[in-house]
Amino acid sequence: MRLLLVAALLAVSCGGAATRPSPPPASTPVVVTGSPPIDVSGMMGALVPTTFYVVKPGTITAVALLNHITKYTIPYEGTSAQVAATLELQRLYVMDQTPGGVRVRWFDIVSGLEGASRTIAGASLVSTVSAHATLAFDGSRFDLYALLQRGATRVVEELDARSLETKRQVLGDLRCGDRLLAARGRIVMSCMDEGFVVLDGARSGKFAPFPLVALAILPDGTLMGGAKDARLFKLTKDATQLEMIDTLRIRDLTLLPDGLAAQGTCCFVAAAIRPGQDKVGVTILRDSLTLLSFPASDAPRNGILVQPPFAYYAIGKTARHIDMQQGFAEVMATFDAEVWPGAVADR
Repeated sequence: MRLLLVAALLAVSCGGAATRPSPPPASTPVVVTGSPPIDVSGMMGALVPTTFYVVKPGTITAVALLNHITKYTIPYEGTSAQVAATLELQRLYVMDQTPGGVRVRWFDIVSGLEGASRTIAGASLVSTVSAHATLAFDGSRFDLYALLQRGATRVVEELDARSLETKRQVLGDLRCGDRLLAARGRIVMSCMDEGFVVLDGARSGKFAPFPLVALAILPDGTLMGGAKDARLFKLTKDATQLEMIDTLRIRDLTLLPDGLAAQGTCCFVAAAIRPGQDKVGVTILRDSLTLLSFPASDAPRNGILVQPPFAYYAIGKTARHIDMQQGFAEVMATFDAEVWPGAVADR
């Protein structure tokens, strides 16, 4: 399908290309069969002590990978919040709605102590079912971006990563927009239902040939988007044309909402429903892609997050993870309300 270019938007300079490991070989897929949840607390001594930030109405809970203890909680106003973690600065950014406007704060990942807070007057949170949709951090430049509602239109603003003061308006007067990503100088804003993607770093916008349900970006700026029927596209940092990928579509899968995530610096992870499947499974595919397949009756909601070797997600009132190397999955914590995956950090 012919791709339509739209008018150029504000540009940001591009950083150097990241070194990328070789992708998995394009041979017969390796399938890891899932198993019932088991206690692995005594098997994780060599793993990085990762923290999974789980969002429920009014509270963000920091759940440790090791022993699944609650490290600390962060209260927020309203019924939803946006969360982003930065490994480079070891901070957790939280955006919520207050009577005075959108409040943005950052917290130390290790201690949970608040480092700064700022309220953006006249702004509102963009409505979205995901807790990691409209706040993005570019680790190559230490830049923080927020997608905000201002009156009848939406804007993308760059905030100072420390003081949280607005540095500039990146995009303005947007009629739509519900996902925001940033990496290696590329800022991506998407209108998911329309399949429209604005690429600020490339000075252009593109229409994917289908509505989007998921979007993810690698640290080098490579973008991947997916449709509900599991059609995928990839756009590398310097490419001008979308690369269409049918690796998942030919397997009769249903891609889950926000079911794409970056895996390290090289690859993507996709979460999908496989018809007739009765337990979670892991399949390593070509095109630098790992598939997490779920039964329809027990599938994640509101997206997945990845900190290798685990993928993190939520089902109902439970926060869970799955080992993508061995295939076992388990419940990390159970809450008193429905929860959403917010962020994951390697501390």
